[in-house]
Amino acid sequence: MKKITITNATVIPFYKRNPNDQDEILRIVKPQEGGNFKSHIVNFNVETKATDNAESKAKLFERCTIYAKSNDHVANVESVIKNGAILELEGYETRSKGKNDDKYYTNIVVNTVTPISAGIEVDQDYAQQPSAQPETNIPADDDLPF
Repeated sequence: MKKITITNATVIPFYKRNPNDQDEILRIVKPQEGGNFKSHIVNFNVETKATDNAESKAKLFERCTIYAKSNDHVANVESVIKNGAILELEGYETRSKGKNDDKYYTNIVVNTVTPISAGIEVDQDYAQQPSAQPETNIPADDDLPF
């Protein structure tokens, strides 16, 4: 297992197969009663730039997992991880074999999440009104003092 620190990771929604579905940011798997595993499993996706070059448009997409031990921990994770939030993640990388095929998948098990910026919040009433764009008041050239 390799220790990883990712800075400026942007939270993105999971891929949706039907365009009418809502964006899914977090997938939470609750522990089964009588099972050996007592933690909640919280999955989410992030994207980062492939290089530090500002002109590069290449992105890396990573799948992340947090093991939350209580409902309060899950609520704390839900409050921090929002669509478009920029985070710093610390954890380690794991590789696991797929269930039905011989492909190996990379996953990052996150130990520490540090929010850098908040997520994107869209006001539904504002988004539905196309004429609700704010007016910009740009002065004419005659009104400028120079």
